Amino acid sequence: MEAKNEKQLSDARRRDGQSTVRQKEAVQNTGAPKKLIFRIVDSPMGIGKSSSLLTQVRYNVAYREDSFVESLKRTGFFNFLEHERFIIFVSTVKERDERFLRELKAKRPEQPPYNQSILELIRKGENIVTTQSLYGFFNEDTIRAFRQSKYPYTAYFDEIPPLFRDVVGSKQKKDGGAIARFGPADVLLMQQDGIVTKQGNRLVYNAQSEYDRHSSSHKVFDAVKNLSRNCNLYPYGEKDGRFTSIIAFLKRELFECFSRCWFFSYLTKDSMLSRYCAMNHIVMEYYHVEDGLIRRNPDGKYQESYPRGIERLVILEDPRFNMEASLSKEWFKAARNGKNGEGLKKLQGCFRSAYTFMKQQGVRSNTFMFTTFTAYKNLLESDGRHFPTVKRFLPCNAKATNDYSNCTGVAYLCNRFFDVNCVNFLAQQVKEKNNPQLKFDNDNYALSELLQFIWRSNVRVADSDKPVYVWVPNSRMRRLLRNFQAKALEHLAREREEAAEQQAGDTVAEQERALRRAERRKLRLAEGMANSVQCREESGMEEAAIVEGLRHPNDD
Repeated sequence: MEAKNEKQLSDARRRDGQSTVRQKEAVQNTGAPKKLIFRIVDSPMGIGKSSSLLTQVRYNVAYREDSFVESLKRTGFFNFLEHERFIIFVSTVKERDERFLRELKAKRPEQPPYNQSILELIRKGENIVTTQSLYGFFNEDTIRAFRQSKYPYTAYFDEIPPLFRDVVGSKQKKDGGAIARFGPADVLLMQQDGIVTKQGNRLVYNAQSEYDRHSSSHKVFDAVKNLSRNCNLYPYGEKDGRFTSIIAFLKRELFECFSRCWFFSYLTKDSMLSRYCAMNHIVMEYYHVEDGLIRRNPDGKYQESYPRGIERLVILEDPRFNMEASLSKEWFKAARNGKNGEGLKKLQGCFRSAYTFMKQQGVRSNTFMFTTFTAYKNLLESDGRHFPTVKRFLPCNAKATNDYSNCTGVAYLCNRFFDVNCVNFLAQQVKEKNNPQLKFDNDNYALSELLQFIWRSNVRVADSDKPVYVWVPNSRMRRLLRNFQAKALEHLAREREEAAEQQAGDTVAEQERALRRAERRKLRLAEGMANSVQCREESGMEEAAIVEGLRHPNDD
């Protein structure tokens, strides 16, 4: 099995290598920007995407030690093999340390500043496992290090990294590694002082501005300066002839510096990833996980797929549990400020009713998980008598954790929308560029986030048959989940029917083949009998002729 896997991956590596050479030659000959392909493994949660990533890396001999690769090349069977390296970006430090680094021979940046530590690993040609949060600080220095390395690096992203950054917001913090968020007044000041200037449809940080020549150890707008090193900045909004906001997307060059880019996620067709690809002229090539291995979809096209266990979800629909409140961030913000006291009281009452119902079905506090926006979780503080305490809270954007796979009760107490400035900016781009592919689908985003959270629970356990009770009090989020489940069950029913038809067809075909075999046997038997009779007749005639020839003429 290992030899077979290794041969498949080696063949794929050879094809990819030939494709990369052709791309490089095309760029050199035409001067066109490098053709960039995102290889996207779009498969449901719990299907084994991370395991397939590990398998692909583990059996790829190009990532082994140089001496091992050279020894293979000397055999003559691996002349095409190149020395390569990988860098894997995972969601959490725990996932990095407890799974990927344990199972792979790779390094991680060990000490701060981590962006300098990772540069050293690249220069040494190490295989690397790190977190997506660190990828957010890659810049031209990192790009240069990858391009100057004697090894081409393949990037693997376990889940999609943040591709969009919003510079404008209400909370401002010191730039200690995280991007600061500024208000419209700050954006206006940046324009007035020439800190950012327009170049075409983009913004550029002005290193010649009076602000940049100041020598203070920390300057508040340095966050924008640092952001411009790894993001393309765009102006958005308009008031009195000036823009009111800054939109930032990761630079294309941050992906171009890799020989290949792999992404492992779900529902990516209408996600921010697809919008980013449309903005940056990136080809999306789709794959799926089958029997633990990565398989290319027919023609590399997107295919719908649904997670296992979807039939075990029990969505609470009783009016006692649900409400018409928006449960958006603004709703919770109003509740925290005392402007939505009745709504909050009703939500807490629904929480008690929903949890009481779940307890009647066998759910307990240690098999229950809930979420809302992290900033407002304390609004649902409890002493544990009516519903579990915040110890059972999990952030609504949690991914890549199996710590809650025993939970058969799930509460999702928020209504998800992507950043409004980004959504409106993309809508504006749709009109300006006449490109409908740029339109962002908020429902797909909300559904994806909801499913990711639910699949932290027992529903991801393949050999479990327990029902998982899901309480989603907001009508929009509940409708998205209900429609998705109905579509998934219809798809699964169709698959079962096709399998049954196939099986029935196979049975009929086998019966027909058996009948044909029986007919052939009968025919052969009949032919044999006929031949036997003919032989006997011919034998009798011969005997008669012989007797006739021996008879004496005087016998008559």
